[in-house]
Amino acid sequence: MASRSTRVALYGRVSTRDHDQNPETQLLVLREFAADSGWQADEFVDYASGKDLNRPEWLRMMKLVRRGRYKVIIVVAIDRAFRSVLDGSLALSELDALGCRFIPLRERAFDTCSPIGKALLNVSLVWAELERELTRERIRAGLKRARAEGKHIGRPKIRLSTKRAVAVLADHDGDETVAAEVLNVSRSTLRRRLAAA
Repeated sequence: MASRSTRVALYGRVSTRDHDQNPETQLLVLREFAADSGWQADEFVDYASGKDLNRPEWLRMMKLVRRGRYKVIIVVAIDRAFRSVLDGSLALSELDALGCRFIPLRERAFDTCSPIGKALLNVSLVWAELERELTRERIRAGLKRARAEGKHIGRPKIRLSTKRAVAVLADHDGDETVAAEVLNVSRSTLRRRLAAA
């Protein structure tokens, strides 16, 4: 059982860096829980899909768990850590073997310190994976519909003529960085246009 001097890991994950997905929303809740428990906390945040565990901050955190730095990992909800039954089961088995408790706050009854909690947590992994698959299906269906309606899928096309790219580059003494900034495009886009000249 974790004591009040325990150092814990707070883990947050958002799928993108969009303003709608700010990890601070998760971290505020996690910090409050750790503070109320009297625990010292370190924070780990990934901007990545939950499809697998190959995420930089998750991997860094797990390396420290293996070294015995943390005896508790806290997440806001199980789907912030796992969206796959296999990944979740393997990770939870490893955490159990390392003596590290996993606490998903939204599903607090699934705290891994008890056999029933572990069993319920595994059941909830099935739902997390199902939700991910259903979301994927909805996205595929939406893209298919958009294509059928003749809508453009992906980034908007950049309208930059080769002639303008050459002229702006010449105006700035061949400095690609400045020219790209003036044209409001990336240097790689500018280079592709110049290669077409």
